[in-house]
Amino acid sequence: MIDAALLSRILRSPADVARACRADRDVAAIARNALVTIVVSAALFGATVGSWRGGRQILFSAMKMPVGLVGTLALSIPAFYALAAVFGRPWPLRAVLSLALVGGARFSLSLLAMTPLLWLTIDFGAPYHAVKLVAVIAYALAGVSGLEVLVRGLGDGEGKRVTITLFVAIFTLLGAQNAWILRPYLGRPSDPEPPLFTREREGGVIVQVVKSLREIGSKAAP
Repeated sequence: MIDAALLSRILRSPADVARACRADRDVAAIARNALVTIVVSAALFGATVGSWRGGRQILFSAMKMPVGLVGTLALSIPAFYALAAVFGRPWPLRAVLSLALVGGARFSLSLLAMTPLLWLTIDFGAPYHAVKLVAVIAYALAGVSGLEVLVRGLGDGEGKRVTITLFVAIFTLLGAQNAWILRPYLGRPSDPEPPLFTREREGGVIVQVVKSLREIGSKAAP
């Protein structure tokens, strides 16, 4: 069972939860609830993304979204642990792990909060590029929300900005790469039946976002 009180604290008082992680207090329960929250919330967001195509794409996206997020956390937590130690925060690994998972949980809860907006966008018949852009914006905003936990968790002191900057860069690169490997989530309109994984080379994530912006701009132009 998920501890609803803990989820409320993660959303409303992230500093308190971050201090508990930093103090190595109740980290097992915190990490367990955070991990379940990440999987469930990301799966629901993924299912909503896949509903644009419907059918098995709903299941595919619901599976791939939490896999990508948990995989990114698993790969980036050791880097966060090392960076924190190098810049004057030699905490136990379990404390760093729980703090990163709480950040991921807040990210996922924020993503879940924006799921109705994405669903309405799809329900109103928005085209492929518009839906993709809304999903990317939701992901970016959720990322800012999750980052607040890490900022508060690091506390004051030297090396805070460097640690955060480097970790965000590593997490973003790993997250973008994982998401790119696991695509498609929406499924392109030209595909009669979207595959589970795409092997075609279509540029990077940034290239695709720019392409979507240009596509929407060209259609909006008189």
